[in-house]
Amino acid sequence: MERRLSKKDLMELYGVDRVTIEDWRRNRGLKMIEVSTHSKYITEKDLLEWENNLKES
Repeated sequence: MERRLSKKDLMELYGVDRVTIEDWRRNRGLKMIEVSTHSKYITEKDLLEWENNLKES
C-alpha cells in the first residue's frame, strides 16, 4: 500500500498550519482524500505530482 500523509504530516513537512493546508486544498489544487470530516490524507505519489505541477506553473 502506498504511503499516506495526513494534514498533520503535511503541517510538519512544510512548517505550516491547518489554515494554509486548507487554502492549498481550496485554491491551489491540493487533492486530499476525505475519509470523514476529521480524517483527510493524500498519497505520497499525489503530493509529489502536486508539487511538480506548482513548479511548472
